[in-house]
Amino acid sequence: MNFVFNVDFNIKSAYNKKMLYKIIIENFFSIADRQELTFEVPANAPDLACFKLSRSNQKTRLPVVVGFFGSNASGKSTIMRAVVSAAIFACHSFDWVGQVNNLFQPYRQKDWWGKPTKITIEFDSQLSDSDPSAIFRYELHIGHQANDLGNKVVLYEALSYAPKGKFRHLFEREDQQFHFGREFDIPGANDPRAQSIRPNASVISTLAKLNHPLSSYLSKVIGALQTNIIGVYKIQQNVNQFLSIYVNDKNCLDRLNKELRRLDIGLESMTIEQGSQGPFAKFQHAGLDGFIYFDEESAGTKRFIEIFPRIHYALETGGIVMIDEIDTDLHPLLLPELFRWFCDPEHNARGAQLFFTAHNPGLLDDLEKEQVFLTEKPSGQATHVYGARDIKGLRREPSLMRKYLAGELGAIPRIG
Repeated sequence: MNFVFNVDFNIKSAYNKKMLYKIIIENFFSIADRQELTFEVPANAPDLACFKLSRSNQKTRLPVVVGFFGSNASGKSTIMRAVVSAAIFACHSFDWVGQVNNLFQPYRQKDWWGKPTKITIEFDSQLSDSDPSAIFRYELHIGHQANDLGNKVVLYEALSYAPKGKFRHLFEREDQQFHFGREFDIPGANDPRAQSIRPNASVISTLAKLNHPLSSYLSKVIGALQTNIIGVYKIQQNVNQFLSIYVNDKNCLDRLNKELRRLDIGLESMTIEQGSQGPFAKFQHAGLDGFIYFDEESAGTKRFIEIFPRIHYALETGGIVMIDEIDTDLHPLLLPELFRWFCDPEHNARGAQLFFTAHNPGLLDDLEKEQVFLTEKPSGQATHVYGARDIKGLRREPSLMRKYLAGELGAIPRIG
């Protein structure tokens, strides 16, 4: 596929304020059988800064940082892509006619080609700005045709929420049959707006386009996800695009400069000026008489500048940020500092969550076992996902890295 998405998720949004509870994935790229990931921290786990109380249930704790580890091509990115693809579908499928095919593909064995892709996401949010937080569940089943994998239709779609502990449907859809809950404020399936929902488009995306107030709100809530991946692609931003973020938000630029001075020895400031080809960055380093330009900076500094707005806005608004291959080009001592931002109640007063994939096993020693998920994909088989906390007999050791490298956690490359 040579397709590249031109749509980026909201960089800054007032509609974040949500945390992930659970992800269920079936028949999606390298995943075949149902894989269920639950992030709720067990009651017997100690009270640590990396665990935060849920907004919706004060008896539930969730990790503020979650890492996925495993060998190359084991399915780490696939987990995050499932969440992002479901969110994109809910928010953008009405406009992305034909492009939905790139978001959902079945496991590439013929026995799975005719089976649906199923994704379920549970998260906390609000039905409106004035309502209390509740757990929401978005379920999506995408149908494939075994002889035409480019032809996708919705077999099932539902959004439920649990304001008093028990889930009830805001809407439920089976094929082109629709049922709407009272809170959704659509009189019935014969409403002209419901008749406009295509077989390859989301209820939420379609009704938001038709100015249905709750769908418009939910589209912004679900779409307020910070990420550097869309489908099977990394978001490709040229320098002008992410420098424009700093041009338009002085607070973000000031915060970046503060962190750069702490993390990059000798770097005093980044300033942005307008040139004939758009904005360009200049860096002032201690002891140098002239500026250094963006292309001359280290790969690590450039990478940090690129991903910083996503992390900054998640922390600022209490949202979710998903960074694929977070350890690319960044010094291993920098990443634990990013993790500390999410664990620090002053940095993360609103309860943002960071999900990432990485290969660097050294990061395991900065995480608790409830924060670590591992992926395995033996030769000729599908992806299997499990939490480190699910490994029988795994104690709360000071070095998960040592156990991982010794093969006690699994999910390590088998070479030869």
